[in-house]
Amino acid sequence: MHTVARATALALALPLAAGTLAAASPPAPPVPDFSGALSHPREDPYYPSKGDPRVDALHYELELRWTPRTRTLTGTAAITVRAARDVQRLQLDLGDSLRVRGVRLDGTPVPARHPGKYLVIDTGALAKGSRHTLRIAYSGTPKPVRAPVSRSDFSTVGWTTTRSGDVWTMQEPFGAFTWYPVNDHPSDKAYYDVTINTPRGEVGVFNGRMTSRRVVDGRTVTGWHLAAPAASYLTTIAIGDYRRYRDTGPHGLPITYWVERGDRDLLPELRHTPALIRWLERHLGRYPFDRIGAVVVPSRSAMETQTLITMGANVRTQGAPWVEVLQHEYVHQWYGDSVTPDNWKDMWLNESFAMYLEIRWSADKGYASMREWRRYLRLNDQYFRDVYGPPGEYDRDDFGSANVYYCGALMLDRLHAKLGDRLFSQVLRRWPQRHAGDNVDRDDWIAWLNRVTDRNLRPFVTDWLTSPRTPR
Repeated sequence: MHTVARATALALALPLAAGTLAAASPPAPPVPDFSGALSHPREDPYYPSKGDPRVDALHYELELRWTPRTRTLTGTAAITVRAARDVQRLQLDLGDSLRVRGVRLDGTPVPARHPGKYLVIDTGALAKGSRHTLRIAYSGTPKPVRAPVSRSDFSTVGWTTTRSGDVWTMQEPFGAFTWYPVNDHPSDKAYYDVTINTPRGEVGVFNGRMTSRRVVDGRTVTGWHLAAPAASYLTTIAIGDYRRYRDTGPHGLPITYWVERGDRDLLPELRHTPALIRWLERHLGRYPFDRIGAVVVPSRSAMETQTLITMGANVRTQGAPWVEVLQHEYVHQWYGDSVTPDNWKDMWLNESFAMYLEIRWSADKGYASMREWRRYLRLNDQYFRDVYGPPGEYDRDDFGSANVYYCGALMLDRLHAKLGDRLFSQVLRRWPQRHAGDNVDRDDWIAWLNRVTDRNLRPFVTDWLTSPRTPR
């Protein structure tokens, strides 16, 4: 978010011969192997009411039907889960405006309760490590929820419906639960396959590759496949009068822009994407996913949703050049999407790097010099710490405030000065390559940093992350 690859493997079962005279049995269907999404979910130190560390979701298959006239979402979620512990029940997050119509565990109906935003499923005894399929039918009118922020560009997160019935979402640090049952925490990545059924003339857009688009009973149905595991806050959905525009990036990278008619003036800005990705690949290495693009929505904010960033058409009202915000969200594909924090206290692992690289890009392109940026960072660091707290111990009611962006960027600039150009460039580039697809925390980063630099930088980093005063 801007301030204010592992493909699914398929194990093919081989038919066994019944005998030399018997006809061979037909091949068994492919058996999904979602081991690339194995996670170690944890309870969040800042927002413990979201997510359940007993649940490891591996794959979400969502079938969604949107009726804008009645503001009704009808959904079915088939979720492959792994019991992360020995359990008697599984708990997911699901908005209280949605009504659960039925739950099945491995094909058998099971009792479930839906108190508030929790969906509690009485499964009976499940052994740690066992895998199961939950099938949940639900419907209702999705509603966004209050965000723990004091920012000016957004105040709610989750499913948002416009006056015309169009839909868009941004959901950091949580909010996916407002439109599908989910373990809504960044420590639990999963694969996604999604079908979106909308009135004819509108298009439902999701992350990843569009696998199909057809008209069924006078309605538009699109299918989507996200090839690499993603945290729930990095999923997106948009429904509206979208048109698709294609582009090509470095080494043939497919690029797609989804834009409604009224926002086509933003296409020239979006078409900077190939150059933006080339610049990032020079500094961070090869782009980590199989495609990239953006969907433009009626928001004043922007979000680094995986492979398809969600760009607010009205971001410019916040004062930043639109293309600069675009670059910030693209940085996150490396720092945040591929390598993802396992808890929200370490949000700085996303935003400090994205802000620092946005600054470097801005200076490189002549928007502002590094000297000007350093002066701004130094002058404001103490103010941001006073108002919002240190970047690694921010006020939990001020999620995503300036401290995790700018104070962290100043820390990285000082680290750059400490290590020198060559070693610091290796740090920037090697971290997202070494930990591609992983969930990490600050201890992981500090330990890795010490190994790569052969120095003890823990006191330096800890001071910058936790001190109420600007370190000297």
